[in-house]
Amino acid sequence: MPDAQTRVRFPPLRTRRGIGFWLRLGNLWASRRKFLRSDRSNEWRYQFHGAAAPPPDRSVSFSGLLDRPVAGGFRFLILGDTGEGDRSQYGLLPLIRVLQPDFLIINGDVAYPAGSTEDFRAGFFEPYRDLHIPIWAVPGNHEYYAPNRGQEFYDVFCTRRAAALWAEYGLRMVPQPGTYWELREPDPQVPLVVLGVDTGQKADLDGKHPEDGDGRQHAWLDQRLGLADREGRKAIVLFHIPALVRERAADVRLAALHGILAAHPSVRLVLCAHEHNVQLYEPATFEQFLREQYRVLAAAAPAPRYIVAGSGGATLGHTDFAAGPYPAVRYPAPEKWRQYARLGRKAVVAAGLADSALSRVVGLFEKSALSDWDAAQYLSMILVEVRAAPAAVRVTPIFLDDLEALFQHLPPGSVVDVRDPNPPVDAAAVAACRQPAFDP
Repeated sequence: MPDAQTRVRFPPLRTRRGIGFWLRLGNLWASRRKFLRSDRSNEWRYQFHGAAAPPPDRSVSFSGLLDRPVAGGFRFLILGDTGEGDRSQYGLLPLIRVLQPDFLIINGDVAYPAGSTEDFRAGFFEPYRDLHIPIWAVPGNHEYYAPNRGQEFYDVFCTRRAAALWAEYGLRMVPQPGTYWELREPDPQVPLVVLGVDTGQKADLDGKHPEDGDGRQHAWLDQRLGLADREGRKAIVLFHIPALVRERAADVRLAALHGILAAHPSVRLVLCAHEHNVQLYEPATFEQFLREQYRVLAAAAPAPRYIVAGSGGATLGHTDFAAGPYPAVRYPAPEKWRQYARLGRKAVVAAGLADSALSRVVGLFEKSALSDWDAAQYLSMILVEVRAAPAAVRVTPIFLDDLEALFQHLPPGSVVDVRDPNPPVDAAAVAACRQPAFDP
C-alpha cells in the first residue's frame, strides 16, 4: 500500500502544531497539571458571565439548536480530547462528513495545550472549518489552564464575542447557556435529553470541604434529571474527567455527582473523556463501581452504561494497563497498542509514567522527523441517532483503525484531500467503523 502521505493530503498545520508540539517548553509549561497551579474552577465558572447570569434551567431545545423541527429525527456525534490541531484530529474529518451529523459535541480538551485564543484557532476552528453545523462542548482540564482560567472557553462557546470567528470558519454559532448545559426538546415525544457537566480543572466538584464544592451545579443536575425521570425520557450525561478509568477508581472528588447519577432512572449513558483511548464498561460493572466506591445503588436496572472515549484527535493513550476489578472492552486492544507503540513508549508505560510529559516527548523522538507522529489511527467518536415517532435512541461507537482504509478502493497513487466536502470513501470500510449499537 502506498505511504499514507501519498494517498491522503493534509492541510498545512498552523504555526507550532505538528512536529515537536510537545517538545516546546512553552507548551509543556502551559499544560502542566499541578506544579504552581491552583484550582478554583468551582468559583471561576460563575465569574465568566459577569452580571448576565445564565438562565436557571440552562436548557436549549434540539430544534432551537438546529433551527428546524426535529420530529423527523436527528443525529449527532460526541468526540473527546480533540484539540491538538494535527493529523490525528484532521483524520476524523472524512468520517464526520460521511456520517452527516446535525451537530457535534466535544467532551472537553477542545484546545491544547491551554485553551488560549490561538489554541482555539488551531485546535477547533481550523480543523472543523466549513462543517456548517453547530458545535457545543464542555470544558476539559486544558481549557482551565488558559491565561484567563477558562474565560476563553466561555467567550467562544457561551457568548457572541467570537461570532466573527465562527462565521470566518464556516461554523454555525448557537451560544451555550453556560459551561454546563442541557439539550431538551419541549415535545415529550423526543425521548432524549443530553446534559453536559463541567468537572473543572481537576474533577474537584465536591471540594476539599463542603463549602468549596459546586453545590449549584449539583442542584441543577439533580433538578433536570428529576424532570427527565417524570417525563419518562432517557438521559445521556457527559463530562470530561472520569471517576472510573483503566478499570479502577480515579483520584477525583466526584462523589456527589455519582450519587446524583445513581439516583435517577432516566440516566442511561454516562460518557467521559480525558483518557486518549476508549474503555467500554457494561452496566453491571458500573453498578458494581457505584456500590463499592460511592456506596450508592443505581435507581434503574440495568444501571447506566459507562464509556470513556477520548481518542477524538489527541495523542493516542495506552491501553496496556493491568486488569482491575472493573473490566472494560478497550480500544485499541492492548496487543494493537503494543504494535503501534515503539520501545520507548512501552518502557515509559511499564515505568508507570504513561501520563507524564515524558511519554509525549519519547513518542516524538521515536517517529520520523519528516512526518507528524500523531498518526490518523485508532480514533473514535460516539454516534447518537434519535427518532421521535416511534420514539427511539440508538448509540453507536465509531472506531477508525486507520484513515487509509477509507480509501482502499481507489487506484494506487490516488490523492485525497482530508478536507474534501464529499470524500470518496469506501462504504464497506465505513460500515466496518461502526461497532455494535445499543439502545440506552
